[in-house]
Amino acid sequence: MTGKPSPGSGYAPRTVNHGETVLRTFYDFHREAGSGPMVNPFPLDRARRGGRSHAHHNPMDPWPREREGRYRSAVARRPPRAIPDEMFELLFAALSSHRDRALVAFWISTGARASELLGACQGDADPGQQMITVVRKGSRAAQALPASPDAFVWLRLTSSRCTGGCLPDGASRCGGRCASR
Repeated sequence: MTGKPSPGSGYAPRTVNHGETVLRTFYDFHREAGSGPMVNPFPLDRARRGGRSHAHHNPMDPWPREREGRYRSAVARRPPRAIPDEMFELLFAALSSHRDRALVAFWISTGARASELLGACQGDADPGQQMITVVRKGSRAAQALPASPDAFVWLRLTSSRCTGGCLPDGASRCGGRCASR
């Protein structure tokens, strides 16, 4: 229903490959330090054992596709995480309010998380510098991000509709957080 694949009975190929890489480097470290087994149970592919991979590669030839370790699973190629411009324009046109258009425009142009943008208040936008300040997820530090001029146009259209009637006098959506800065 959501488009997300259901979990299988085993591990995903990327998880298996990551575990194989971790174990191979672990055993390589202990083999070089002399504190582990003499043979790595997760060796590299036979072609790569002797030294540097592609040491005599001709730069005019394309790189061959190869697996790094012998026990690596085949991983399906992912589709790109993007939509064509025409589909984005249709999505943007289907949004019902200027507020939604402003949020999507800021989201696309800044690369910020949706939760970071939803936590921003009106005082965080600086149209003159074309920057919006968001509180980052991990560090909880305020960071100014550059945004597109179109995002500020949509934000202005949103705020022009709210003058004088959206909130009672003295009230703010951010709970006074903007005034304390």
